[in-house]
Amino acid sequence: MKKKYVSIILAIALLLSVLTATASCAKSKNVTTYEMWLDFDDEGVSCAQKLHFVNNSGKPLDNLKLNVYANAFDSKKPLPATQQEQASAYPNGVSFGSFELEQVHGDFANYDFDFETNLITINLAQPLQNGEDIDVQFIYSLTLPNTLLRYGFNERGVSLTGFYPQLCALVDGEWYYDEFSAIGDPYFSDVADYEVHFNLPDGCEYVSSGKSKSSEEDGETQVTAKAENIRDFAIIISPSLSKKTEVYKGVEFNYLGSNPYTLEYAKRAVDVYSATFGKYAYDSLSIADMPFVAGGMEYGSLCVINEEIKDVAYEEVVAHEIAHQWWYSAVGSNNLINAWQDEGLTNYSTYLYFIEHCNVEYADLMISDAYSQYRRFCDIQNSVGEPAVGRLGGKLADFPSNYYYTNLTYNKSLMMWKHAQDTLGKDALLKALKNYYEKYQFAIASEDDLWTALDETIPNGSGIIKDFIKAV
Repeated sequence: MKKKYVSIILAIALLLSVLTATASCAKSKNVTTYEMWLDFDDEGVSCAQKLHFVNNSGKPLDNLKLNVYANAFDSKKPLPATQQEQASAYPNGVSFGSFELEQVHGDFANYDFDFETNLITINLAQPLQNGEDIDVQFIYSLTLPNTLLRYGFNERGVSLTGFYPQLCALVDGEWYYDEFSAIGDPYFSDVADYEVHFNLPDGCEYVSSGKSKSSEEDGETQVTAKAENIRDFAIIISPSLSKKTEVYKGVEFNYLGSNPYTLEYAKRAVDVYSATFGKYAYDSLSIADMPFVAGGMEYGSLCVINEEIKDVAYEEVVAHEIAHQWWYSAVGSNNLINAWQDEGLTNYSTYLYFIEHCNVEYADLMISDAYSQYRRFCDIQNSVGEPAVGRLGGKLADFPSNYYYTNLTYNKSLMMWKHAQDTLGKDALLKALKNYYEKYQFAIASEDDLWTALDETIPNGSGIIKDFIKAV
């Protein structure tokens, strides 16, 4: 990557000049907005960020709380990978990153960055009433770890995900947060609008959340990406992968990789889920093939797929990660304590994807594998004198292992939704899930919200699922 010497002073000047030009635009929007300016160089990333927060919680707020997920990769913190996956997560040896908070500006009393909890707390001079807004500006720099985890760099490129100070989710008028977990997906947030500006390193291609435009300035490629109503913003940059863009039914599809079938799988998945649950909520969808310790990962209108996966298993991962745009991105849920809520629906949606496209054999294999793996999991737990606790849900950090988490959150959840389909009827269940998608799009749906959406369509329909959740 091209070396570019940009000082923090220049970053501050850039921030303040752009803030002046865009303040009236941001203020006119009654939504929370992130504006970011990123500069990539050989040392890492220099960042300037403006947060325009609108209090729509229904309650006065005394402070703002923001998660700094990138801080979890610091050398003074526990490794953000389980012991079982450390070798694959760090093929070149353990590597660390850093988040350096340089300055915070705004009309507030004071702020605190708690290194241990990864939280920035902005204490307000006076309570922010419902409907009121506030602007806060941040200057920070990132050093990226060399890893195959979600965040960092490797021989294929850079995964810039969870890199910025991001507001914790508001649940019942309170900021909700928990410790960073190496198990599961420790990210939880409300939707917001984003406008992100960054320089593209020489010889690289990229995909990002939202739609983007690039231009040449002083011999360098500058990119501006915009997205609305997404839960997080991500950028994938690669010096070796090629990019392909297609517009299909009004949605811009971007792909960074070499699989000739990926865009067909993606368009097919969007068609299936739009017809089954409700229209795709965004005007773009990006996919990147990258080295990764897991099968794939979802972000706001962007998915990462493990490039090592082949054949129909690759198609399954693409379909799974795109289903998360319905269950995670559009309809949010608290995956810090109820990871089954989005993962189970996503697995069930993937099963429906194969049913709709006449690969019933593979759909049946998904169900039989879930049952056989879960039974084996229970047998193993019993054999070592630690019987499996089969109730779905619970804090991510409380799961004993990824194996335990996977069998409950993925396998048992898929079994549950297939059981609901067989018991309640497929048409009735899908009608209920359409209701769920329509009611809670761009919101955070609780367990009770899911039960209500089911019961509104199928009287007492949630009872079957509740019983399944509690059973071993």
